[in-house]
Amino acid sequence: MKKDHRSGGKFGASHTTVIPAAGHLCDIAHQQAEVTKISLGFIKSGLRSLEGKKRAKVTERPGNLLLSVRDNSSNQELTIYTDDTKKTRQALYRGGKEHDIEVRFT
Repeated sequence: MKKDHRSGGKFGASHTTVIPAAGHLCDIAHQQAEVTKISLGFIKSGLRSLEGKKRAKVTERPGNLLLSVRDNSSNQELTIYTDDTKKTRQALYRGGKEHDIEVRFT
């Protein structure tokens, strides 16, 4: 499994590794002016295969969005702190479609 790293700028905490699907969504969020901070969660790997499917579940909370991102056989949670949750949600949805990531909202 290929892993990428993100750090500096809007990325917080000491954990810098992201799974590929989460990396795409992080890059989309990082480009948004209303996003103030992105916190990367731990990676859970060794899950049953989704046969190449990628998906993200977005939960809106006060002042931030919690993303649970599932790649083929791994999962990672991200917290995106934003001043405009609606605009950030729209950007994540559009960007996810461009990278074949099914983005769902709860």
